Amino acid sequence: MSKITTLKLGFSNAFLVQEEGLILVDTGINVSEDKYLKIFADLQLDPRTISLLLITHGHNDHFAHAKWLKELTGAPILCHKKALQALRTGQNPEIRARNQLGRNALRRIRLAQPKNYQPVEPDVLVDREYDLTPYGIKGQVIPTPGHSECSLSLVLESGEALVGDLIISSPFTGRPCLAYFTDDEEALLASAEKLSKLANVFYSAHGGPFTREQVLNILQREHEKKSLASNQ
Repeated sequence: MSKITTLKLGFSNAFLVQEEGLILVDTGINVSEDKYLKIFADLQLDPRTISLLLITHGHNDHFAHAKWLKELTGAPILCHKKALQALRTGQNPEIRARNQLGRNALRRIRLAQPKNYQPVEPDVLVDREYDLTPYGIKGQVIPTPGHSECSLSLVLESGEALVGDLIISSPFTGRPCLAYFTDDEEALLASAEKLSKLANVFYSAHGGPFTREQVLNILQREHEKKSLASNQ
């Protein structure tokens, strides 16, 4: 059984996943190095036992501290091939709102737009399913495009999934929803549908964790909206 520890780091969650091995999923944002060191000390964890840094996609609240963490842990960084430019430059790609919730959130983000972060060179680039067994984790990294073209999710054999920003909580109501930023809405829905068949619990960078029932309810609402729009 996987042990998943949620790390609240700035306004984005990161996760430690432990089985025979130990990996860190995402990095959080706008937290000090001392904050990380305190977390590791409180968990009685030697950061050099972390064997992989998995970046779910190329937005800086997910990779902001990747360079420092790579140096601290000695672990390689894995990301999607299409996230390479963001990590190499430390800059966000363009973000597009897909609904009113996204437009409201984008205004909030732009008022406190984070600075660029230190560039880092990833070590493992993927664009298809990738087995994490060599890192001591029984699970697959799978591409889940939609929120961004470089989005990845981790699906564990234990029935848990770490989904980045694919499924999140509204920053205004706390209600579970699909990502309100997207570069491909059809791909976003398809990725959520795919994960709903593969996992029972969904860990998100913003809110959660969510149950499969909650994810199915989200998808039902999305399909109802599409049906209503097509009939108008």
